[in-house]
Amino acid sequence: MIDLLLPLALGAVVLGVSFWYYGGRQRRSLTSKEANLEWLALRRQELQAEDPSLTDEAALRLIEEGIDELPEVEVAEHRMPVRVVVLGIVVGCALGYLVYSKVGAQADLSIAESLLAIDENAPESDVRELVTQIEDRLRSRPDNMDYLGLLGGYYMGQGQYPLASQIYSHMVSLAPEAPQLLAYAAQARYLANNRTLDDQAKLWADQAISLNPRQQTALGLLGMAAYENEAYDDAIKHWRVLRAMSQDGTTEAEVLDDLLARAGSALGIEPNATDWVGASAQSASLTLDLAFSEAPSSSTGIVFLVVRDAGVTRGMPIAVKRLQVSELPARVTLTDSDSMAGQKLSARSEVSVSAHLSLTGSASSADAPFKSENLLAVPVSSDEVVSVILAPNG
Repeated sequence: MIDLLLPLALGAVVLGVSFWYYGGRQRRSLTSKEANLEWLALRRQELQAEDPSLTDEAALRLIEEGIDELPEVEVAEHRMPVRVVVLGIVVGCALGYLVYSKVGAQADLSIAESLLAIDENAPESDVRELVTQIEDRLRSRPDNMDYLGLLGGYYMGQGQYPLASQIYSHMVSLAPEAPQLLAYAAQARYLANNRTLDDQAKLWADQAISLNPRQQTALGLLGMAAYENEAYDDAIKHWRVLRAMSQDGTTEAEVLDDLLARAGSALGIEPNATDWVGASAQSASLTLDLAFSEAPSSSTGIVFLVVRDAGVTRGMPIAVKRLQVSELPARVTLTDSDSMAGQKLSARSEVSVSAHLSLTGSASSADAPFKSENLLAVPVSSDEVVSVILAPNG
């Protein structure tokens, strides 16, 4: 920040002195006497063209008779009004800040030039020098997302997972609803902890999927962590989503087919099974009919279906389901496989259910144009269907 404040302060001083100095200089206005003298000179030239003998005599007479009668006007000193000086300083500083925010300081320009010069064939020494530049610059601009992202990716590529975890944790604090950042933070923390998915890493991964159910980094991470912990049902659940997004015949599809076969084999499922349903899936479920009371004006947006502990309307959800507006009305069945952060629907006899429409994709319901009532005591069972109606909010 000092790189910005110091030049702005110096610029304000220079602008202030310049405005005051130049605004305070004497500015002579043409007096009445000077105006008449100029007229006499012009008239003399005209008379000379008509009658040279008369010109000098008439001009001299006019000058002798009139010059003493011409009033003197004192030249007043004019200063620029203070408000104009202040306005000029403010405008100048604002323009300086705009240029700084768009272009940056000299250090930022140097980094930008280095980035343009770096390619895949660049020597490691050049890459390391650029990384050092970015690290130094972040001490002055610790919240610069571009620099943080560059360093996070570099640390991950170098296997420096603890440093990468610090970077992505900070980025999540700056953008807590960015699915990709949440997934990166979870992955870096998982690797930094020797491939252990702790509560914080799982929470970030779950949040990433709740914001974007097709978030590939988070799905792959949760699938692998579940497989390593012998939670094969959960591994299959996440890998199936990834497989559905992969084209047949690609390397990614082949790897996922192999992983699904291994997880299925561990559960006693045939490798060529077409439906990877966990053998130990919980029977407890929550079935909900979701619909609008009237059609929303926009067909875009995301409907969030949120399940929490019974009687609770705020705080960490047990499960979150995202649907497109075009998918409603819809019947949704939630099971333990939809639970978040290690929570289980089967461990509860009742839950609280709510739903809202977000036009921006944000999970917050603060400005939702459509919301449902908070159903505070919905029984968890496998046979009862509960209606959740979204009505205009306010």
